[in-house]
Amino acid sequence: MITYSQFENIVVNKLNRDISTNKDQNKAISSNVDQSLFIVAGPGSGKTTVMVLKILKFIFVDDINPNEIIATTFTRKAANELNSRILGWGDEIKKNIFIKE
Repeated sequence: MITYSQFENIVVNKLNRDISTNKDQNKAISSNVDQSLFIVAGPGSGKTTVMVLKILKFIFVDDINPNEIIATTFTRKAANELNSRILGWGDEIKKNIFIKE
């Protein structure tokens, strides 16, 4: 497990996703484990990014087993994109955790 600030640092500096200056995205990603989220936003606003980073935060910061996480979307294309980013970004985060230890 890592802290949220370590997670945020990796996301900003290694994944090049500037969640530190986008307050709405940061609020959604950093929210408590027991807080449900309903994300509504326009095209290109970062909904997929927020969902992926929230899921990765659950795994790396909150120590939640990936088998306990359910994420839904409306199309197969969107589901494939979520899956692809979770796996790719998750591997990148994992590499950066082990580099620092």
